[in-house]
Amino acid sequence: MDGIFARPLNKAAVVLVGVALSIVCATGHAQNKPIRVGLVTFLSGPAAGPFGVPAKIAAEAIVDSLNAGKAPAPYNTKGFGGTPLELAIVDEAGGATKQVTELRNLIERQNVDFVIGYISSGDCLAVAPVAEELKTITILFDCGTPRVFEEASYKYVFRTRSHATMDAVAGALY
Repeated sequence: MDGIFARPLNKAAVVLVGVALSIVCATGHAQNKPIRVGLVTFLSGPAAGPFGVPAKIAAEAIVDSLNAGKAPAPYNTKGFGGTPLELAIVDEAGGATKQVTELRNLIERQNVDFVIGYISSGDCLAVAPVAEELKTITILFDCGTPRVFEEASYKYVFRTRSHATMDAVAGALY
């Protein structure tokens, strides 16, 4: 098999894309209009090398494989259920205030259907209430803070992994 699916993948990334796309398709997305995915990750600064750039490369590879119809069944039709995918990529560098503005731009100006991203705990805390206000599915993929869901309850915001405290306690107990 060619492409990204010929080598091991981060299972969370595959599940994340599948769930988000399923939600968008289930909400009646127009078949002739591409599904626009906002991807926010560090493309500059110290977190770009270990976190951001690999996330961008993985997202592009998954989208390319899906759009080419080279994903494993049942995703081996071109696009997602026949609908092409497009990425709108944003650099997470710049701090929380900048990321709130960037999130609003992704949703209101670039018309993304959902957003995946955010590594910085501060950025996660800042964008979560805005995503909720704008009623846009936003999946936080690498926030270490437990505060995102301890301080608020969200209908449109999700995370893909446990937080750093949970990881540290589990490691200590082990």
